[in-house]
Amino acid sequence: MIGAMHSALSGLIAFSTQIGVTAHNVANVNTNSFKKSQTELIAQETGGVLAVIQKNDFAGPAILNDTGYGPAQLELSNVDLGEETVNRIIGQRGFEANLQAIKTADDMLGNLLDIKK
Repeated sequence: MIGAMHSALSGLIAFSTQIGVTAHNVANVNTNSFKKSQTELIAQETGGVLAVIQKNDFAGPAILNDTGYGPAQLELSNVDLGEETVNRIIGQRGFEANLQAIKTADDMLGNLLDIKK
């Protein structure tokens, strides 16, 4: 039961990290030359999951911008709002599932202690 709580807690932390990375990407969608980050969830040998943040260095779309000295090519952000929306939903549902797992393990532990009395 404690192992289940440990795994669910690591899931809460990992999905919280994923939601934070997604929020950071969305907040910078209109920042020129911004490179988005991605979260990869990696299973740990001891149980649970670890969130690893990686920078995506692919170039964003380029436009011609008038700088006052003539036109210059300007790179936009490489953030895709559709992809970030899907990542947010996955992060939210993963967080909710791990929270429910902790609640269930807590109820089971409480019932076990009640029986022991």
